[in-house]
Amino acid sequence: MTTYESDRKPGFWRRLWNRLTGRRPEARSEQPATATSPAASVPITPLTESIDAGTPLAIPAMGEAYDFQVQVEATWSAAVTDLDDLRTRADRHSESVRRAVRDVVWQVGRAFAPHRALDAERAMVEALPADFCFTDAGVSLRCQVKLRVRPDARVVDVLLAYSLMRVRADNVEAAAARWREILTGFTGQDVGDLVLPYAAQLTDKPFAASVTGLENARHQARTDLADVLDRAAKSHTRVGLFEFAESYEAALHAFRRSQGLPVGSGDDS
Repeated sequence: MTTYESDRKPGFWRRLWNRLTGRRPEARSEQPATATSPAASVPITPLTESIDAGTPLAIPAMGEAYDFQVQVEATWSAAVTDLDDLRTRADRHSESVRRAVRDVVWQVGRAFAPHRALDAERAMVEALPADFCFTDAGVSLRCQVKLRVRPDARVVDVLLAYSLMRVRADNVEAAAARWREILTGFTGQDVGDLVLPYAAQLTDKPFAASVTGLENARHQARTDLADVLDRAAKSHTRVGLFEFAESYEAALHAFRRSQGLPVGSGDDS
């Protein structure tokens, strides 16, 4: 309570003396004799700092032969005066965060094949708590964790070769299709796959070799089938089954024309 000078009443003798001398009482002074007010506390704005929590964690993948490499990034926040203070406090609890994260994601990693790092990362993030809280010398620390998961280096080598193979196959397919369109346009008619071997030669040497081998095998199979039909027609002719022979002959000619083979019947014997 604030105390004013005028609030202190004069004693009996002071009042008697004032009355005898005709002195009037002093007017009240509104200035406080002692005025005290509590110091207002200024709130401290929390500071935030992101810190890598050491080397990546090696978390076993499905089958135990390969490990996921899990990089932990911790974002610390606390109501402190400077970042150095925050970093010092965070360092004291970084290892606790690493252990807590490892305990959570250890079992998650075993549920995913070694090449499924992205799926494993999503599941690990889902399994983690929203944040980790600590009290350091009366200051509350809050830690939020981000994870980055990569496959084992040995798996990366295999995935790289496989990925490059797929890219090459897609490029060869697009180029071969374009060359086939160009060659078909030059012929002025729809020749289908007949120009594919030539398009392959203009696209990629290994692809051309594979297409040529496939085309040779298909051509040989078509020739063998035509020979079977030819022999069947001749056999029916020799035994007098002319109607069957004519049917086989017609089928043979139609097949040869459809497959681009010579229409001649071969040896008439």
